[in-house]
Amino acid sequence: MRKMKGFGALFTMVGTVIGAGFVSGGELLQFFGCFRISTVYCTGLLFFFSFLLCVRLGKIYGGFEGVFGRLSRFVKAVILFGSFVSCAGMLSGLNSLLPHAKPFLSLAFLVFACFVSEKGVKGIGTVNMIVMPAVLLSVTALIFSSGALSPSEPPKAGFGSLLSMYLYISMNTFLSMPVLCDLGAELKDKPAALCCLVSSLIVALAVGLILSAVCSDKSSFAYALPLSYVLGGVKLFPLIAGGGMLTTLLSSFYPLYTLAGRKLGIAGKWILFALTECASFISFKSIVATVYPVLGVFGMGMAAVCAAVYFGKTTVKKEIAAALSPPRGRKKRVAHKRPASAERIKAVKYPDNVGKSKGVKCHDSVGKGKDVKVIPST
Repeated sequence: MRKMKGFGALFTMVGTVIGAGFVSGGELLQFFGCFRISTVYCTGLLFFFSFLLCVRLGKIYGGFEGVFGRLSRFVKAVILFGSFVSCAGMLSGLNSLLPHAKPFLSLAFLVFACFVSEKGVKGIGTVNMIVMPAVLLSVTALIFSSGALSPSEPPKAGFGSLLSMYLYISMNTFLSMPVLCDLGAELKDKPAALCCLVSSLIVALAVGLILSAVCSDKSSFAYALPLSYVLGGVKLFPLIAGGGMLTTLLSSFYPLYTLAGRKLGIAGKWILFALTECASFISFKSIVATVYPVLGVFGMGMAAVCAAVYFGKTTVKKEIAAALSPPRGRKKRVAHKRPASAERIKAVKYPDNVGKSKGVKCHDSVGKGKDVKVIPST
């Protein structure tokens, strides 16, 4: 059971990123521009830290609901707006894949999303554990069988390219934050960190593979589904892309459905269902080109807020400062001699009287006429 739970969490993290635009290569071209090995490395590294940050916050606060304190309402409003846009994008991409099935296929996906959301994070994990491995293996097999691979571009990337890449990572982390935080509340520290590491590695490899395939034919850049064009319109491709859309739709729809049900009950769920289906008629390409970069900017700001919340809640900042500070040698303690008491001085002056229990008669000018108790020397 623990292994199944871990695999479910792992592929849920992967599924929050790999959606319609990812599998088709459209949004990867939008944010990455071309295939570079250096950006693939950076993508994996940044996804790992982003996933880990959200999971750790969920562990500390017991889920997404308690993370942001006073900023909670504003942050949730922004994230829920992004989740709604993501849902619209997934359903719009589904309509682009199979225009003749519009709108019945998107309606069927929404019904399924409602059913899975009733099961919570565990239900999403179960679906991702089944769908995501099939999607990844199918895409890999199709690309290698077609031989559509291109070499990496020169490693040097300008500031604009790096910023665009980080916008994409921030956008995905921003949209998947509710699910990631809830996963963190359920997983232990070591399994959670391992899931973050493996999922970021899988995402980075998928980014490199799909970009390499799409960039093998520059004419594919003009199409809404570049990878489908490169693969020659394979009949299996709509099914593969549909699987990617389903997993991202579930992670985006889940926080909306939970909130609508908690606030307005069944009526709220029906209203959400109708609004999401209406938004699916917006062009998928326009959503990717205009709305996704804005969500990326929100995601960058949210990453800064999450980091501030995390460092403020834990002792990590002090630990990092202690690790970076140069080692200091221990100072040798200098034994300070206690000032000699008057009794000890007099005992030294009159050694014949040392050890006597009674006092001695002082004949000096200081202690004249007084009895002084002699302290035996050690």
